[in-house]
Amino acid sequence: MRQSEKSASADETSTDQRILDAAMTLFFRYGYSRVVVDDIVRELAISKKTVYNHFGGKSEILTAGIDRFARQFRQRADEIVNDVDLSLRQKLNAYLQHIGGSFSTVNKEFWDDLKRSEPVAYKQANDFRRDMQLQYLTQLVEEGVRVGYIRDDASRQIAIVMFISAVQQLTDTDFLSQFPADISRQIPATTQERIDLVLNILLRGILTEKFYLE
Repeated sequence: MRQSEKSASADETSTDQRILDAAMTLFFRYGYSRVVVDDIVRELAISKKTVYNHFGGKSEILTAGIDRFARQFRQRADEIVNDVDLSLRQKLNAYLQHIGGSFSTVNKEFWDDLKRSEPVAYKQANDFRRDMQLQYLTQLVEEGVRVGYIRDDASRQIAIVMFISAVQQLTDTDFLSQFPADISRQIPATTQERIDLVLNILLRGILTEKFYLE
């Protein structure tokens, strides 16, 4: 490839990324359905033609943004679980922080809006969130079994399903709205805090030492 062709390709990629960055920021801030291509154009000070030269429309930008998020998530998750210098506890802690940090930027309003306005993209994103947690948590749990930190029985599979189910439900406004306000108000606001609490309950339970002494 000639230098001029390489430069043109790099420029194309750079423009793609700029459009994705601006669009996803606007989607998260205002909600997917409230953002139009003109908003992205104004944000970047480019022409609408430039946007359509790179993407077929708003829904295609959204799909590309989800795909990019998935690639970046996998890359960091692979680095964590395959790091031979980390103990299992360190890997688990780093991975759970990675989950919380990755999804905490996506607010509940965005998920709700996406569920209503782009159900196919919503399913794609939701399936990814579930499948990635399942893949890497299973890998870490199996490592825990090999080194003797985790019991080699069905409880480990139940724990994985419970964790993933809890994280999924705790970011679903429709699910949380079923409960009285005095309960839902006590649930932490951020995804990271919710994940931390779910993990703590799974590993340590909710019972105090007094329960076992009586």
